[in-house]
Amino acid sequence: MIRVLIVDDEIYAVKGLRSGVRWEKIGVDEVYEAYHAPMAQQVLLEQPIDIVICDIEMPETSGLELMEWVKERGLQLETVVLTCHSEFAYAQKAMHLGGFEYLLKPVVYTELENVLLNAISRVTEKRRISETDDQYGKIVELWNSRKPMLIERFWQDLLERRISMDRESIARSLAAYDMALGAVEKLRLILISVESWEKPLNERDELIMEFALRKAAEEVLLLGIPGNVIQDHRGNILVVLHQGETEATREELEARCREYRDACNSYFYCRLSCYIGDTTPVTDVLNSYLALLNKEYRNVNMANGIIWSGDATGISGGEAAPHAHVMTSSMLDWADLLEQGLLRELDTKLEDWIEQLDTGTVTVETLTASYHALLQVVYYAMHRKGLQAQQLYEERSCPGLETATRSVVHFKTWVRCIAASAGSLFLRPLAISPVVQKVKAHIAGNLHEELTREQLAATAFVNPAYLSRLFRKETGMVLTDYILQEKMRKAAELLTTTDRSISDIADGLNYGNFSYFARLFRKVHGVTPHDYRKPYRKV
Repeated sequence: MIRVLIVDDEIYAVKGLRSGVRWEKIGVDEVYEAYHAPMAQQVLLEQPIDIVICDIEMPETSGLELMEWVKERGLQLETVVLTCHSEFAYAQKAMHLGGFEYLLKPVVYTELENVLLNAISRVTEKRRISETDDQYGKIVELWNSRKPMLIERFWQDLLERRISMDRESIARSLAAYDMALGAVEKLRLILISVESWEKPLNERDELIMEFALRKAAEEVLLLGIPGNVIQDHRGNILVVLHQGETEATREELEARCREYRDACNSYFYCRLSCYIGDTTPVTDVLNSYLALLNKEYRNVNMANGIIWSGDATGISGGEAAPHAHVMTSSMLDWADLLEQGLLRELDTKLEDWIEQLDTGTVTVETLTASYHALLQVVYYAMHRKGLQAQQLYEERSCPGLETATRSVVHFKTWVRCIAASAGSLFLRPLAISPVVQKVKAHIAGNLHEELTREQLAATAFVNPAYLSRLFRKETGMVLTDYILQEKMRKAAELLTTTDRSISDIADGLNYGNFSYFARLFRKVHGVTPHDYRKPYRKV
């Protein structure tokens, strides 16, 4: 028996597929329906679904997020994803590598039937293997389905210092994922930094593209090389290459990175750079990671490039700025300590640093370089947390450059002051960052306008992609969903407290098309604007 679940927030799209596809002819016995992700999750928990047909663009929880939920629970499903974006042609191939099919809306029923026939064949083959191996086969299949996610979590834990960097701790953690230390004894990291999108993308489009970028990295950069493609907690794409007795040459890695970059330029409408790290023992992978972050942070003059960690390219003017040599990967480690609130460890490192200053050889130029380098570290950590530079000086006033560089004693005083100020700022309980606060306030005051991510990012003086990640991380919502929610909240308020016509309310919220407004209102509130207003009408 084959069971299929259709998930789409447009009920008419679901009904269209239900009636248009020749289910019995292709071998489907039961078809279930869901109109949003939570409803789909309930069906998946209650019914042994074999194939899911899922729209990507759904409010609150997207199709991709639903698929992640399925993956986390180890559900063995074949998935067909639907989207209305025809420009994702290459993504179709890349996303197919993830184990599911991709179709454009409106769906051609005969095409969907062919895709479903292939999916049914895979389901049948999995059942055959499972029946042959019985319970052992099911356990192995479940483990293999979850293993990539668990391995990604291992690398994330390692890079975030949740695993100690000594060999014994790493070996114990790897054993839990059925991996041997010898397989990752030597590593090379490649950091993929998306610098700009060449076509306007909303947040959901960008999530789809980032997913496709990771799949394409597996196809191009890991071809024939053991390794993993992961995403760190900042949203960066990292390729972890396992280096054995023989490793790829510099020329081969550059050629692969160029192929990947060019494909992304052509098919994913983005410009990106690949930062290639040195081969390093697994016990030193954190330093390699921080060095790549540092390299990307300081790269201001080379875009869409292939940049090696140990080379001097990618720095403004082709050479290091006057103080750039002071900014080391160990100093980027300080930014992480500050961000994580490990202030005692940070104070110890800063004290060791300033005690190394030799009063007999230090010059004003050295102190000036060190001054700017430490400020760069602090501002870097603040930027990652969504804090504004002026907040550093709200509670205490530290000496300026001229005073701080007057002598080694003055410099040490300034370092302790700025460390205390930064530490106090990072320990302050912030339910929401100033950037998100500012964006929310702008949205609340401008619901009558068309609000775009780019416009909101400009009001907060941040990059649009950075704003998307920060907003999603802090609120748990996609920015466009939040805007829709706020507009529909305001619409509901006006419907119940004023006598304005529904068309007038829609127009006041910048919805010129009444039908479109009514459909969005129903998505959020579950009823039409007219029905929502009925109970509040005076008899």
